[in-house]
Amino acid sequence: FRSILPLFRITQCTTTIGVFFLFSPICSFNMGIEELQRIKTLLLSSGAKFEVFEHEPVRTSEDAAKVRKAPLKEGIKAIVVKERNTQNFYVANVPADKKVDFKKLASIVGVDSLTMASHEEVLEQTGCEVGGVPPLGHKKQLPLFVDSGVFNNEFNEFNAGLTTVSIRLGSGDLRKAFNKLHATECDISK
Repeated sequence: FRSILPLFRITQCTTTIGVFFLFSPICSFNMGIEELQRIKTLLLSSGAKFEVFEHEPVRTSEDAAKVRKAPLKEGIKAIVVKERNTQNFYVANVPADKKVDFKKLASIVGVDSLTMASHEEVLEQTGCEVGGVPPLGHKKQLPLFVDSGVFNNEFNEFNAGLTTVSIRLGSGDLRKAFNKLHATECDISK
């Protein structure tokens, strides 16, 4: 029972007849599977050669690099951001050893400021839980921004919709997939 609790949100409800606890799923496993299939279809249609592999659940880029046995810089960190006080969302992709420079990205987008999306917003926009968000192939077509540093590696790796599945492919193939989606390549890391 304890092993499945992290998959559920626990809500306490107090009524006139007592206190109850509601267990609702944090995310749907099927949603991550849909994203994985969408990514595989996109990569195949762009002629990419890639490897899909399963591993223990990971939440951070550092954990992912360890289980993939790859340098941190080969990973891609996909961060869902939004304009403050709006519902305009974007995905910022940076090498996993870097951080998103929100000021640079806001300038490129043409807005005053950006903020990270909440866990609920990430799930709603991408179909994935935080930690499983891929750089492309999301539930909703969000504008994609890719830091140029992502392509400095021979290979790139990223979680593919689930925290237990990763994809590895060459940077050239990844660039083709991003181009197919009209992603903006720019300098957005620090």
